[in-house]
Amino acid sequence: MLVMVDLPRYQIAGLMVRPGDILGRTKPGSLIEHRVLLGFNGAIVHSSGPGDVFRPGLLQEVLKDGGVVRVVHRTASLDDTKGRFMRAERIIGIPWWRMNCIQTTDFIVQASRTPWLM
Repeated sequence: MLVMVDLPRYQIAGLMVRPGDILGRTKPGSLIEHRVLLGFNGAIVHSSGPGDVFRPGLLQEVLKDGGVVRVVHRTASLDDTKGRFMRAERIIGIPWWRMNCIQTTDFIVQASRTPWLM
């Protein structure tokens, strides 16, 4: 039986990150930061833009155009990451027009009350 007691660490764009971290990426020439929840082995969940929904994806979808990457919200622990994944599951399929990428990640880390979900 495999029991996870800590999160793996990955290096992305020179940053040490763990599953559960919220990453932000700003494309060259853009003022808008796109945010994603990092999963395991290059998996992410995000809302890529108008016409899309909050959904699973791959990190390469976000990194393919280059840009500056930063950690917006680090996960505190394995339990924190589990909570973030559970909250992310609750909003899978929510349209971008109802909840953009910043609102989704704020909800995941409980940074706001998210009245648009009420």
